[in-house]
Amino acid sequence: MERVAILGAGASGLSSAALLRERGYDVTVFEAADRVGGLARSFEWHGFHCDIAPHRLFTHDQEALDYLLRLVPMHKHRRRSTIFIAGKKVHDPVNPVDLILRLPARVSSQLVKDYLFKPKLPEDSFENLALNKFGKGLYDLFFEPYTRKMFGVSPAEISVEWGRQKLRTSGLRDVFRRNTKIFFRHFYYPEEGGYGAICQALHSKVEDRVELRARVTGLETSDGKVTAVHYDQDGDSRIFSCDRLVSTIPATVLGSMLGHDFSLRFQPVTLVYLLFDKPSVMPYHWIYFGDGDVVINRMAEFKNFARGSVPENRTVVVAEVTTPTDDPQGDVLEAFERYGLAQRGELLDSLLIHESFGYPVYDRHYELAVKEAREVFGALDNLHLVGRNAEFRHIEVDEDLASAMKLVRQLANDRA
Repeated sequence: MERVAILGAGASGLSSAALLRERGYDVTVFEAADRVGGLARSFEWHGFHCDIAPHRLFTHDQEALDYLLRLVPMHKHRRRSTIFIAGKKVHDPVNPVDLILRLPARVSSQLVKDYLFKPKLPEDSFENLALNKFGKGLYDLFFEPYTRKMFGVSPAEISVEWGRQKLRTSGLRDVFRRNTKIFFRHFYYPEEGGYGAICQALHSKVEDRVELRARVTGLETSDGKVTAVHYDQDGDSRIFSCDRLVSTIPATVLGSMLGHDFSLRFQPVTLVYLLFDKPSVMPYHWIYFGDGDVVINRMAEFKNFARGSVPENRTVVVAEVTTPTDDPQGDVLEAFERYGLAQRGELLDSLLIHESFGYPVYDRHYELAVKEAREVFGALDNLHLVGRNAEFRHIEVDEDLASAMKLVRQLANDRA
């Protein structure tokens, strides 16, 4: 029986472990933290199941969806979200027509003028893509400040390929075509336990093979294969021999273990959880904040996802912050008051969680860096990469699962 070492017990690692175990592999998962789930975990706080930032399940991959629906009972929600721009609430994703109708006439007329006289720039960056498609007015109003806030760099430094995949806007032709990862009307969410119920259910399938507080410190290789994992656990240094290695940890961390420094970056994120003494803050699942002088990227209210028993007169929200700030909580509360969401006097408690690997940063050179990393990792024929941080792709849990399924099919074909 092949021994498979899996690095990381997030959605990718647990999916890989569960699926491989079903196929008869001897799996062992190594997780540096004292809990599983990674960025897809949940925790209970003041009677609410809180996720690590907003999560929702939408996919066209029927195989992955069927697996997840068998794994965890879920409700189907009709999407409720919005974007704040220039003090106005507009459709999510941004619809230029809607934006023009909601903004003051002077601003709207300038947006129309800039749209009609768009430049024809070489599309070698996200900046030029957005300018070519929507003009300088909408670029300055939304795309420049939001992109800089999210990634910490100018859109001129962001890859045009990322922009083509993730552009958060629609035009007239897109108003009724909302059935993609950006344009969708419904999504699934677990009935109980928050979004982390998915990882907990996967964990239950392999719990006896998950090593927590096991920090991987290095790898042994021989003849083009990974042969062993070195890790520290409970103050002891240990070695685990393996026939295969599945890595779900950040590509930069894995590269360092193999003696390579890839020019890939991850944007850290601070999550600000706030308990308010009021029944509700907003009628939406999540809100995006387009204004550049607001530190919040997006926020979610967990009561709006839950269908079970939650406190009636209190509510918990999470605000996602990637902008450097010495006072994330104070800046978030200032934004809440500015937009009329809540007052400081209504705050009962707060909690801050920092995640170092929040978002892959898709700068203009990331494709070359990813290619270099794949060449290095590809030289080890029993090393497999699964999931968001390992593959350097901004993907969701269903895509993590799909990546694990692809790996299992590949190994089954190799066996045949």
